[in-house]
Amino acid sequence: SPERGLRALARITAYGQAVARAKSRAPAVALRSPPLPAGTVLPEHASKSYLAACGIAVPRGRLARTLDEARDVAASAGFPVALKLQSADLSHKSDIGGVILGVAEPGLPEAWRKLEGLARDRGIPLDGILVEAMAGGGLECIVGARRDAAWGPIVLVGLGGIWTEALNDVRLLPPDLDLAEIAAELRQLKGAKLFAGLRGAPARDVTALAAIVARVGALMLARPEITEIDLNPVAVFAQGQGAVALDALIIRAAR
Repeated sequence: SPERGLRALARITAYGQAVARAKSRAPAVALRSPPLPAGTVLPEHASKSYLAACGIAVPRGRLARTLDEARDVAASAGFPVALKLQSADLSHKSDIGGVILGVAEPGLPEAWRKLEGLARDRGIPLDGILVEAMAGGGLECIVGARRDAAWGPIVLVGLGGIWTEALNDVRLLPPDLDLAEIAAELRQLKGAKLFAGLRGAPARDVTALAAIVARVGALMLARPEITEIDLNPVAVFAQGQGAVALDALIIRAAR
């Protein structure tokens, strides 16, 4: 029918335009990609240090190995802080109670001892405990990437937190889209209205989120040894205030 013919022509036209854009596409970001640290699974502190070196924002803080060191880190980062167990053997810290949020200065020693005891009781070899400033008020999103055996690197972006489980609201993207194309994909999400602000919430910094997506894609292209990147959640703040990866995990191919 004429209607089906027109739909087919529209699909062919869209495909041709996509091919033309891909051929003329410039890199979305200028990525500085240092060598990866050793290890197959990079725990959160190592993943975040690496991502920060690649231009992806993470909370203030660093790994501490003693309570005194944790006090210094927390004082520098600013209370309240989050404490998180760090081990290559522990990919999902919250599943075992390995994350304590909103720790004020008087409660730091107790929280530290609780996490050390948890690791000791479970026989978890610790790198240390990550001490970070709390970063609240952002819209939770998820950004990830995986190297598929057939398709190569694929990037994922969507709403994080409860939205990921409730709506499975994500988009799968090639790793070399520019910022405008990534922003257009974000507008295709079911919950895209959340970026504009609902019920008094502020409009969100979509540009900053798109930049993180672009950097993750560029990193997958620059480092073929990376098999998976998971940033969940990414807190997207009000327009002009940026976005921060609150949790991160990088997996590389075994040597």
